[in-house]
Amino acid sequence: MEWYCRVRRIVVGTAALVLTGTLGLGMSWAVDIEALPGSTWGQATYEATGLTGPGVQGFVNQGIDWVTLPGKLTLNTFAELRYRVRENNKNFYNTYGPAVGVEFRRKPFHLGVDYYWERFPELSDSSNRLGYYLSWYYDWDLKR
Repeated sequence: MEWYCRVRRIVVGTAALVLTGTLGLGMSWAVDIEALPGSTWGQATYEATGLTGPGVQGFVNQGIDWVTLPGKLTLNTFAELRYRVRENNKNFYNTYGPAVGVEFRRKPFHLGVDYYWERFPELSDSSNRLGYYLSWYYDWDLKR
């Protein structure tokens, strides 16, 4: 449990650095950072059977690339806003909240851990989750 508290302090501190640095609040960096990558993803859907109905989901992410290790392995920390809104069964499908995380990236793979403060507005409830992940994304063009 002690390691969890340390990781949480590091991640929350990093999120504060990301937000103050990217919002231009006059903070000077004590460490040379490599990049400030950001991303957004979203999806609008319509499920015809009526279980969820129309909906949108996605995230907005801002990160810091701290260092690239041998083997092109990049250490990144990030802060993110996640959301999901559906027309039907709102109690269980509508969520939003911030997340912070740490990951190692080597294209096309991302290996990391994040902490998500998920809110369920229709239920006036919340869920705080620590998650581990391995994700990948790779695209190609068969014409090239």
